[in-house]
Amino acid sequence: MAERKKTGGRATAKRPKATEEPVEKKPAPEKRPRQATQAGGFGWVLGGLMLAGLVLLVAGALRTLGVEVRNGEVLHTGMWSALVGVYAGCAVAAWGVLRVSGWRGDEGFAGGMFVLCAMGMLVQGRLGVYAEDGVWRTMTGLGVPLGMAGFLGAVLLLKAGRLKDWGWLGYVCYALAVAALLAMLVFGRKYRGGIYLPGRINPTEVVKPLLVIFSAMFLQRRGKAFAQTQMGVPMPPGRDLLLLGALWLAPAGMVFMLHDLGLLMLLNVVLVVMLYVASGRFRYIPLGLAAGAMVCVVLGWVSKHVGERMAVWRDPFSDSMNKGWQALQGLTAMFAGGTFGAGLGEGMPEAVSIVRSDFVYAAIAEELGLLGCALLIGLYLFWFVRGWRIAGAAGNGFAVLLGAGLTASLATQTLFNLAGVTKALPMTGITLPFISQGSSSLVVVMVMGGMLAALSDTKR
Repeated sequence: MAERKKTGGRATAKRPKATEEPVEKKPAPEKRPRQATQAGGFGWVLGGLMLAGLVLLVAGALRTLGVEVRNGEVLHTGMWSALVGVYAGCAVAAWGVLRVSGWRGDEGFAGGMFVLCAMGMLVQGRLGVYAEDGVWRTMTGLGVPLGMAGFLGAVLLLKAGRLKDWGWLGYVCYALAVAALLAMLVFGRKYRGGIYLPGRINPTEVVKPLLVIFSAMFLQRRGKAFAQTQMGVPMPPGRDLLLLGALWLAPAGMVFMLHDLGLLMLLNVVLVVMLYVASGRFRYIPLGLAAGAMVCVVLGWVSKHVGERMAVWRDPFSDSMNKGWQALQGLTAMFAGGTFGAGLGEGMPEAVSIVRSDFVYAAIAEELGLLGCALLIGLYLFWFVRGWRIAGAAGNGFAVLLGAGLTASLATQTLFNLAGVTKALPMTGITLPFISQGSSSLVVVMVMGGMLAALSDTKR
């Protein structure tokens, strides 16, 4: 009877069926639906953003073709069809590969990359980059497929937490970065203010992720050392500080010899951000910015090239028909765009020098106006915020530093380009990720995006 009272009057014969049921079987029904939900739900966000990029590209193509018809210009139907086909093919292939490989990373980050890529293809198509004869057999025409292959390769190679085991590659990456810069010094040739290898190849783009990997490895092992302070000021041990300075001086010195002020500034900003992440000391940020400003002032005195850039930034009207012409034309184009822009295909971007690369933002501002620029900047902010969150959730110290460095590099590159075109900072020659012409830059950016997407994979 006592037993019946405890069980609320139910027959005790029924209890063994509940108690004999193995405990480990209880979570099984919870795991199976969760995995089925992930499998069934995978790709909706990624596919939706890919589709949004396709709609953007198709709408822009139709708009541009309509303008060509109205103005009696030569129609570039074949070019636009090829662009839409390349984008759609890459998107479908990427979705399928990620689906089959079991990748379960940040779909918003990966999808945001596709929208930015579509925006870049639209702008470059409007500027006539893909309309040139033979372009589809060159690096320019193959930039998107090659970049997509690099993105998928990085995801497949480094997903599922494998990045935490790759810290030993730091010094190998450092040696490769120094070798690339040395090759530029020995074999590089000047072209439109920049230095390129034969075939207009610029391997310095590869230096960015290589030095980020090296810095992540170096700082992971010395985070506590660089967290030491005296009177609130970061003061790491002299041995660690001198070692970092010596290792950093070699690539920085070669970049300075290449007259690449933009890359020099970018690398140092990324290093400061990574020092902050590794040590947790925010004061590295203002101290680094102050030191960078002082270095720029000194370089303006000792380097004629840097001094000219600084002079044009301060007063482009002082040499309006020569060195200041480019900056003034860019500002004029942005002012002419107003709030809504002249309309895609309706502007005169060819009036701005090197509008396809350094000053591509001026063309966007002229034809799409303030609203189009706000949309583009919003896309970038969305992408960078997702990248920063990926870095914060990476868990492993090396992976966290790597994610922060990659995100800081991409964000700084974007900031420098936009600030240079709008005259908020001196023009640095840094390209706008995904939008500016330059296949080497596009491929490297997409590989960096693939590394971040690999970091976001939750399947550990």
